[in-house]
Amino acid sequence: MSVVGIDIISKRGERRKYLPLEMRMKMYEDVVELGKQGLKHEEIQRRIYKKYGMRLPQPTISVWINGKHNPYEKINKFNEKPSPELAYIIGVIFSDGYKYLNNGAYLIWLAVNDEEYAREFGRCLARVLEKKGHYEPFYNEKQKQWIVAVNSVLLFKFLEKPFEELKFYIEYSEETVASFLRAMFDGDGCIHTKIKEGRKQRILVLTNTNEKLLVYIQYLLKKYFSIEATGPHLSARKNSIRHFPNGKISKTTKDYYYIYIRAKTLLNFYNHIGFTIKQKQQKLIEAIE
Repeated sequence: MSVVGIDIISKRGERRKYLPLEMRMKMYEDVVELGKQGLKHEEIQRRIYKKYGMRLPQPTISVWINGKHNPYEKINKFNEKPSPELAYIIGVIFSDGYKYLNNGAYLIWLAVNDEEYAREFGRCLARVLEKKGHYEPFYNEKQKQWIVAVNSVLLFKFLEKPFEELKFYIEYSEETVASFLRAMFDGDGCIHTKIKEGRKQRILVLTNTNEKLLVYIQYLLKKYFSIEATGPHLSARKNSIRHFPNGKISKTTKDYYYIYIRAKTLLNFYNHIGFTIKQKQQKLIEAIE
C-alpha cells in the first residue's frame, strides 16, 4: 500500500502520482485528527478534498488512521532533544553552513577548507539524524573544499525556527553552549596578530555579518565562561574590498562586524570551548603562551 498518495485526483480531474512531502505531512496530520473525531472515511476524503483540492484515496486514509503507514516513514529520523551535537549544527548554520531547497530535496550543506571541521559537522549530523557512523565529507577538487551534505526535511524545518526558539537548544546546558560557540569560532573565528605600541599582540577574533548574533555570543561567553569580548566593531562596509587571512580578496555584499576576546581570558576559552580545527587550536595555544 502506498504511503505517498498514488492516484490522487485533483479538482480538474488530473492524476498526480506523488504529492510534495510537505503537503502529504499536512494531509496526514489532518486525516489522523479527523479520524480521532470518529468521522467516516468518505467524510474525511470530502474534507481533505475541500481543503487541499486533492481527492485522497480511501485506502490511504485507512492505513494512515490505523497507523500501518505514514508519510514520515521514508524521512530521515531527527532527534530534536537538546544536545551538544544539535547545538553545534545550529552554530555551523549561523557561520559557514547553509540550507536550501533543490528539486524537492531539503539540503543542509557545508563546504570548507578544513577537513576536521567538515568531519565534526558530519558526526553531529549523524548523531541527530540517528544514523550509524558518520556522514563522511568528500573533497571537491574543483572547489578545493571538503563538503558534507544531507537531505532532511525535519532538520531543515527545525533550523528555520525563529532564533528566539533556537536559544532554548543553545542554552540547554553549559555543554550545549560550549558546542554552539565552538561551531561559531570554527567557522568565523581566527587568531589575529596586531601591532600595538611596537609589540605584537595575538587576539581571538570572531567576524560575522549579524551584529545582533555577535552581541548574543558576547553574552554567552560572559555568562557561562567569564570570557570578556569587546565590540561589536565594524570591520568592513558593504561593497568594500575585504582581505582574508588565507590571502583571498572579495567584495563584501553586507556590513561585517567583529568581536575579539581579551588576552587575559584566552585560557578560559581554551579550557571550556576551544577549536575543532587543529591549526586554529595550535594558534590559540601559541597565543596563550
